[in-house]
Amino acid sequence: MKKKTTVVVSVLAVILIAVAGAIVFKSHQDNTAQNNNQKEETKMKKLPTITLKYGDEVIGKLDGYTMAMDESLMRDVIVPISTSHKVPMVIKTQGNKIKTVKYEVKEYNNNGLVDNGTIEDWKENGGTIDLTYQASAIMEQGKEYFLKFIIETASDHEVYYYTRATIMNGDKIVPNQIKFAKKFSENTFNEEKSSDVAAYLEPNSKYASDSLGQATIRSTLGMVIWKTFRPKKISDVVVSAKDIYIKDTGESGTYTLNYQIEATNAQKVKEKYNVAETVTVWTFKGKNYILAYNREVNQIWDCNENNVGNSFIDLGIQKQTTTVYKESSNQQYIAYEINGDVYVMDIIGKNIKSPYKLKAKSSETLYKTKAKVVNVDDKGNLTFIIYGYSTSGYHRGKNGISVMDYNWEKNTTTEIAFIPSDEPSQILTNEMKDLCYKGDGTVYLMINNTIYYVNLKTKEWGTLVENLNDGSCVSTDDGKVIAYNTNGTLDDSDSITVVDLSTGTKKEITEPGYKITVCGFTGENLVYGMAKVKSTRKYARFPITTLKIVDNKLQEVKTYKKSGVILSNIEVTDSVISFNKWKNNKKIGDDQILNNTEIKQPVAKSSFYMDDIKMQELAIAFTNNLDSNTALKINKPSKVTFDSNVEVLNADIYKDTENKFFVYSYGRLYGIYDNKKSAISAAKENFGVIVDGKGTKIWTFEDNYNN
Repeated sequence: MKKKTTVVVSVLAVILIAVAGAIVFKSHQDNTAQNNNQKEETKMKKLPTITLKYGDEVIGKLDGYTMAMDESLMRDVIVPISTSHKVPMVIKTQGNKIKTVKYEVKEYNNNGLVDNGTIEDWKENGGTIDLTYQASAIMEQGKEYFLKFIIETASDHEVYYYTRATIMNGDKIVPNQIKFAKKFSENTFNEEKSSDVAAYLEPNSKYASDSLGQATIRSTLGMVIWKTFRPKKISDVVVSAKDIYIKDTGESGTYTLNYQIEATNAQKVKEKYNVAETVTVWTFKGKNYILAYNREVNQIWDCNENNVGNSFIDLGIQKQTTTVYKESSNQQYIAYEINGDVYVMDIIGKNIKSPYKLKAKSSETLYKTKAKVVNVDDKGNLTFIIYGYSTSGYHRGKNGISVMDYNWEKNTTTEIAFIPSDEPSQILTNEMKDLCYKGDGTVYLMINNTIYYVNLKTKEWGTLVENLNDGSCVSTDDGKVIAYNTNGTLDDSDSITVVDLSTGTKKEITEPGYKITVCGFTGENLVYGMAKVKSTRKYARFPITTLKIVDNKLQEVKTYKKSGVILSNIEVTDSVISFNKWKNNKKIGDDQILNNTEIKQPVAKSSFYMDDIKMQELAIAFTNNLDSNTALKINKPSKVTFDSNVEVLNADIYKDTENKFFVYSYGRLYGIYDNKKSAISAAKENFGVIVDGKGTKIWTFEDNYNN
């Protein structure tokens, strides 16, 4: 498989954005209008929420959507239903007048309707409605169903709440499993109970880590009981049921416990953390065991002098093991995101600003709404995206991608486009691996190997190129130029199309008598391979015999060719092009082409450092220490303005999930795979389940626990 400098992703790469400031709407240019906009948004009512129960136990909370979502991808909560088929529910009206509450149950394999109706006999009391959903008697024990609630309010036509449901084979299983999971969690905070915790662990040196950001059933006892950290819980534990599995030999339930903790660091400063602790409990003949365990810890990061130093930015204990940042071309500014909060820093002036703060108070929020930095320019102006469940009142109940423009000088953030999507953030995250951007007032999106565009002024929506195979498109590091095999194939194209996204200009490369394919960009120079292909012959690998490098005017810079030698596994970076050499179908060695262009050294890198109390902490390390004589300046958070007028109403996006395999682990999406074998390998490694493109379970680790 060829490795690209920027690889075309299977479903979503975002290529953004316009010339800074040139396309900002008039209403946002006026500070007074902006402030009025913010005040108006603040007054908007939130949507009602639904809390689901099993008896007296809370087993999940549902947020409402004012747009249709892809049901097969909505797996945040499962509703275990008692043998009485009754589900107690609590609706928080959030000031909305509730008119009706309806439900709909469907089959997974054929989307066939099983049951629907209206829930009657309820009454609002002080903004709260207690009611009961009566599940159909024809629903089978242990079988999983789509379940959707529909609330009609006076202001919104319909609000949708997505979940799954299954009928239990006993009424004590779920409450006993939740009690067991909570007890195990409590024991991890009590060193005297360490032997009780150790009894359920399966330590494996292969998974050893010094980071408290994630602990699993394979971690050492010391890491699971917090080692030297000594935190305490400062919030209630909120339970969310993630998966239920029933078989003749027992029942398993996967539950995530969400809560916050607080701990004192080495500088005697108290810090807070969001925790998601997931336990899979197996019940056999009334006794409970732990099949899988995972605890994720994310520090609620505070931008202060304690965390921002001259040699690095200390991001604290985080589940993520690396951090991605962007730097301006003049290397004065860096921008990064941590837990949905976005920051940009002038490293020369030691001035740091916050364009956007998600202010997540739970791990569930971090899972549903995310942010990603796209680009920072030489003046500190920033483009970033917020995606998933919208935090804006102007898009209340909607899911999608908000494209945000930040102005360093004014310290203001403005939404310039909102593209609705029926895929939740965890799907977008998994599919949005590579990011490009730039445009002449245009946002470019790559979804399911098709590059779409939206004009920010007219909201015109269309396609730039369709049906690109993975690996058939590359871009420069700054995203300004893309190049793709014109017919979208990896090894059967007669030409390459080069597009300058800042102007929309297209150029074409052909090599008569050759099939050609993109390999990558080294700086602004494009590298592509040339192959002589005979239709009557089968090849063990695409027979590239020539590598050609051309500049931004498509003038030849260098050509590499050796008589009788085939080139493969071509990897392109800013400094070197490396590849394997083959002759007569035998590998004869490796070779490289060096880039003689002067390469800038990055101003920072993802790093970590060790602390006596907090263990391993994530960091951004500066290549050169910042000026110790310059005082650090931390600004107030930016004014953020969303706008309902920037929504793209006709964003018709083709999806291809039919031949995909979705692996869920510890109640969350782990990965999406093109072949079942790879999916099974990932599911085995991570105690997961596999569902197909229709949302049907096709493999579970419970069924293969001893394999």
